[in-house]
Amino acid sequence: MMLLNSSLPAFMIYILATAYGLLLAYTIIRILLDTHSTAKALGYILLVLILPLMGMLIYFSFGINYRHKKSNKKRTIALDEFTKSFKGSVPDDTKELLKKYAGSLDKYYDLIRFIDSLGSEKLSVNEFKLLTNGEEKFPEVLKTLETAKHFIHMEYYAWENDTRGNQIKDVLLRKIKEGVKVRIMYDDYASRKMKHNIVRELKAGGAEIYPVIKIKLVAIANRANHRDHRKVIIMDGHTGFVGGINVSDRYDNSIDTGLYWRDTHVKIMGGTVHNLQRHFIVNWNVCQPNKLSVSNELFPEVKEIADKGEVQLAQIVAGGPLYPLSPIMLSYFKIFTVAKEKLYVTNPYFIPNDSILDALKQAALSGVDVRILMPEKSDSAVVGAASKFYYEELLQAGVKIFLYKKGFVHAKTVVADGDLSVVGSANMDIRSFDLNFEIMSVIYGAPFAKQLEGAFLNDMKECTELCYESWIKQSTFRKLTYAAARLVSSFL
Repeated sequence: MMLLNSSLPAFMIYILATAYGLLLAYTIIRILLDTHSTAKALGYILLVLILPLMGMLIYFSFGINYRHKKSNKKRTIALDEFTKSFKGSVPDDTKELLKKYAGSLDKYYDLIRFIDSLGSEKLSVNEFKLLTNGEEKFPEVLKTLETAKHFIHMEYYAWENDTRGNQIKDVLLRKIKEGVKVRIMYDDYASRKMKHNIVRELKAGGAEIYPVIKIKLVAIANRANHRDHRKVIIMDGHTGFVGGINVSDRYDNSIDTGLYWRDTHVKIMGGTVHNLQRHFIVNWNVCQPNKLSVSNELFPEVKEIADKGEVQLAQIVAGGPLYPLSPIMLSYFKIFTVAKEKLYVTNPYFIPNDSILDALKQAALSGVDVRILMPEKSDSAVVGAASKFYYEELLQAGVKIFLYKKGFVHAKTVVADGDLSVVGSANMDIRSFDLNFEIMSVIYGAPFAKQLEGAFLNDMKECTELCYESWIKQSTFRKLTYAAARLVSSFL
């Protein structure tokens, strides 16, 4: 106890030392019980041991979400209640579709069942439209919103007070005047710039708009820890958008923001939109007082998709702090182990846990052509350095790593074997696996996968491929920097 003054009486030193020991023991117990990530728990324990009092202060200020259990309990109840109602009211064609497409889906049978058991995610027939960057997404979104007849639901991580943000706001206000119901959820931290103008205008115009988790200044540290990272639009129950593109000019390269931004979204038309809707309503029923229930208006009968002779099916995977099994991480893991020939991954924030790391290595060592595409320069110095920690063992296992140079790649996509695709909001890190509300589409069928694979191969033209022999020649100091960043990344 170097902080104790040796001039203090012995009994006072004893009391203070005992009090400190009890506080340290209590802090470590709280860390062990409340922190599910092993890396994060070890990081916090190391912190409180190295910085005795400061470490405890940091942990109790930033490491604990004091309303987390209460909030998650409400959401878990809402999820269970609505899922039961949903399963009892909305048709599930999973069994029939597995029979119909038995030959095409044989290799993915276990994956489909796995995702279904994780979250009651039914399989549905759909049409898909790949949207590359904001310059494709925003015109498609604006055009689609103009056709809304009954309702528009939106759930977004970041919504900026800029050109695209106001264009969407203006369309929503017009649709409200036409009698369309508009419900919006946003992340209170990431969308804070629009709270004093766009939010007020939408409320004044008749929209129902709420933060998913409200942040108050006195609790900003622990409340900001669980973010709604989803980017979802649902229109009239039959059309949906999901992916990585927020409502912001920076994602639209037709608007000069000084940096080329590479991202991916998908427009879904069909039954899978019902599952997007289900997860939207679960969060909606917790963040505001007017609860929604299963109805024909919210879950209308979806018109039959024309059979084009090729598989066009999808499931939704949702994740967040109320899902104890980490569905996003487990789905990534399962997909990586299913791939037999090709596995192309694009992700901007790559800090994998051991399971994801092992899945990628075993795929490469099994002869699968595994390629990971990441930004050459991250928008977070710590995340960028932490990602580099994993390059050596991935390269050694035969994984090919490509660093995007043209600008910043923000897409979160996977394409495997030319007939399986993933487009969503989830990064490959602890935050997306356990802390954030995330959502992604798992799409089965060659038509869409070929488009996504083509986009990946086109992005590779703007990349530098890493070489194992060159990478391992880096200085010990650089490697130490990467290792240190990996430890710190557990707190991000």
